[in-house]
Amino acid sequence: MPEEPIHQPNDKLLKATFSNPDNARAFFQNYLPQQISDAVNWNSLSLESSSFVDPQFASSESDLLFSLKLHQSDAFLYVLFEHQSTEDPRMALRLLSYMLRIWERFAAAHPAPAKLPAILPIVLAQGKRPWRTAPRLEDLLDLPAEIADIIRPWQPTFVYHLLELVRIPYDKLAGTPEGILTLRALKAEPLNELLSDPLWEESLLFAISESALERIVRYVLNADSNVSLLKERIRKIHSKSLQTKTMTLADQLRQEGKDEGKQEGKREGRREGLSEGQLLALRLSVSRALEIRHGSCPQGIREALESIEDPKRLEKLHEGAIRADSLEAFAQTL
Repeated sequence: MPEEPIHQPNDKLLKATFSNPDNARAFFQNYLPQQISDAVNWNSLSLESSSFVDPQFASSESDLLFSLKLHQSDAFLYVLFEHQSTEDPRMALRLLSYMLRIWERFAAAHPAPAKLPAILPIVLAQGKRPWRTAPRLEDLLDLPAEIADIIRPWQPTFVYHLLELVRIPYDKLAGTPEGILTLRALKAEPLNELLSDPLWEESLLFAISESALERIVRYVLNADSNVSLLKERIRKIHSKSLQTKTMTLADQLRQEGKDEGKQEGKREGRREGLSEGQLLALRLSVSRALEIRHGSCPQGIREALESIEDPKRLEKLHEGAIRADSLEAFAQTL
């Protein structure tokens, strides 16, 4: 049983499912534009590192990056797969920053005259309502009407491929059995339909691995803590073996969540008891390191340190105070 607690971000369901090449391949074959799908060598699909994501998003985003070779060329295509649970009016801007990082990383590994790969950004939107945001970067730009045509050629522009689960009926969601159930779960959650029939189609549940079944049950428990209703739904499963396996998983995951909550409560109690003295000591260690390394600790930095209550961050700042080339360089890390 994985150690990931039941309350972790729901993005993990999508990332765990579509990191599997078979699930990703079936998804893209169904949802990429047909002409692009026909041009791809599907045996070449490879999951790439997605280290281009901003650090502050790294633990919650469910971005995936794939490379695909094209049939009649040595060129390849990057597919940037992004899951968005709420509408982001500036989604195109965020995608542009990701795309730039992909190109920068590629350029560092492939010096000129190597050409940059094409990137197809796909956004899988999960929500109650269709998006009103147009998937074009140009629509974010304030182009004065009288000179728009003159300015437009100098502006970056692209359109991302927007797939909205709310617009796709449950029975039209396509892919592998695990991929289909993942998409159905993501569609059902904001609609409060996680206990409805589409997510519990037995032919699909029989076809997935036990680890995949665990992720689905974990997702349901994470989104809806009403265990009685979940167990009532599980009892409707006709296959006794599948019903027993699913019920056992639900009980194990629920107990795991309770145990994790107790441990977190103990850890929180210890943190609260030590916090004031610990934080004061850590802040003093940072300011003292600056005084020794750089001759002083300006008042502005002291005030910034006073507002920081994360011990791990203060520990990193202490190391940074020792390593920084100047006070100005250190101040930029605050």
